[in-house]
Amino acid sequence: MESVYFPVTIREFGARLMFRDLREETLNFGPVRIDTMLLRHPGYCLGYKLTCRERVVCYITDTELYPPTDARHDARYVERLADFVRGADVLITDTTYRDHEYPSKVDWGHSSVSQVADLAARAEVKRLHLFHHDPDQKDVDIDAKLDETRNELARLGSRVVCEAPAEGSSLVM
Repeated sequence: MESVYFPVTIREFGARLMFRDLREETLNFGPVRIDTMLLRHPGYCLGYKLTCRERVVCYITDTELYPPTDARHDARYVERLADFVRGADVLITDTTYRDHEYPSKVDWGHSSVSQVADLAARAEVKRLHLFHHDPDQKDVDIDAKLDETRNELARLGSRVVCEAPAEGSSLVM
C-alpha cells in the first residue's frame, strides 16, 4: 500500500484497517488453511498455498527460477518450491517470459516458460495457470507462451493441464 505500488492512500479508505506482516507461516481461517513460502525475488515476496476441503490452490508470483545452467540456480530452492506446491489442484505462477526473452531479463525476479513447465511437472500439479505477463506482451505473446509451455510439458512426459486464463474466465473445482 505504498505510493510506488498503489495510488490510493490508507487515509482515503473508508474502513479502519490493521496490518500484520506475514513471514513463512501457516494461518487458519475456519476450513481454510494458508501456508506461505518466501520466494526468490528482489525484495520480500511470499507465495501462498490455500487448502480448503481437500482442494489446493497455489499462488506463486514474483519468483525467479534460474535455469540450471546459470550459476545463480539454486536446486534446493527449486526442490523446496516443488515440495510446497506438490500435487496442487491449481498452480498459478509467474511465467513472465518466453525462454528467448529471459536472458535480457535475468535478475528481474521473474521466470520463463521452460523453468515453469519443469516446476509444474516435477511437482505433479494437476493444472498450471500461466500468470504475471510482461506489460509489453500482447495476447499473441501470451498464446505463444501457452503453446511453448504445453510443448515443454509434453516433452517432459507430464500430464499437467496448462492454461493461460483470460479476463472473464473462471474455474470451478
